[in-house]
Amino acid sequence: MKKLKLMSVIFLMVANLLINAQTNHVKVIAVVNKANWCGVCKANGERLSNNIMPYTTKGLEIVINDLTDETTITKSKEELKKSSLYKQIYKANRKGVGRMMQYCGIVHGKNKNMVSGIITFIDAHTLKELTETSIAITDGEMKTIIDKLLN
Repeated sequence: MKKLKLMSVIFLMVANLLINAQTNHVKVIAVVNKANWCGVCKANGERLSNNIMPYTTKGLEIVINDLTDETTITKSKEELKKSSLYKQIYKANRKGVGRMMQYCGIVHGKNKNMVSGIITFIDAHTLKELTETSIAITDGEMKTIIDKLLN
């Protein structure tokens, strides 16, 4: 019986250490706004994925904000609210981006904040926005941004 109790205590301690290590390991959260109808996303999605996935072992967590249709938007908004990232993504109008997207016919009405092809980098501990960029930037530029944020 003593061995069983000891094993249980050891198991709980190890599990707690693993959970804390995983939680503390994430330094930066990358929220990727994407949509199936987005030409920029289609052209750069696979390249972006290949470039940022290796950083998930170095402290980067990737969250997808799917803006494809009302169903995916609603589901993504719920997930962002659960993880306390909603206000960082659905914030005040992005300067000039909304107007440009409306002009191009990509965004209609007042949904100027729902721009796809954008990555918002957020500090995992303070939940403050660090920077925002297009997924269309070069591989080198993306690597430089992520390296700087993780160091």
